[in-house]
Amino acid sequence: MYLFETGLGEVFKPRPKAPAKPPPKAPAQRPPKQGRVVKDGHRRFCGDPSGGVVSCDLNLKVRFRRSFDEFLREVEEAYGRWMARPTARMLVKKLQNDLKQWHEDMLYYKLLDNDPINLVAGLNYRRSNGTWLVDDSSLRQWWRLIDI
Repeated sequence: MYLFETGLGEVFKPRPKAPAKPPPKAPAQRPPKQGRVVKDGHRRFCGDPSGGVVSCDLNLKVRFRRSFDEFLREVEEAYGRWMARPTARMLVKKLQNDLKQWHEDMLYYKLLDNDPINLVAGLNYRRSNGTWLVDDSSLRQWWRLIDI
């Protein structure tokens, strides 16, 4: 038996790997707008960014609910107008103990179901990898809008 070489029995050579491209960078976001911003009747006032942090004051209009769980949903919806829903949910979860105390105070002062109230909250944004993220929030005061 005679063997002769044809072009079919060549040794397999792997293709050269393409150089890995770094993922595209996200465009740099601007910090939250300075000054007063109004959105659906809610107000936000932000100072100028200093050192990668921006502090804002939020005036949130919500309806009082006698059920604490429904009241939390109202506050979460109000926060959700200014940020993503998962972020709003996380902040309300952090503030749950303070909101519980406020809710008990509101019940003590005989607020009725569906009474409009205004919540003033502080909101901190921080810069991370070119984007501005909501870092923390704190409650400052509340009042009934009927009393004004």
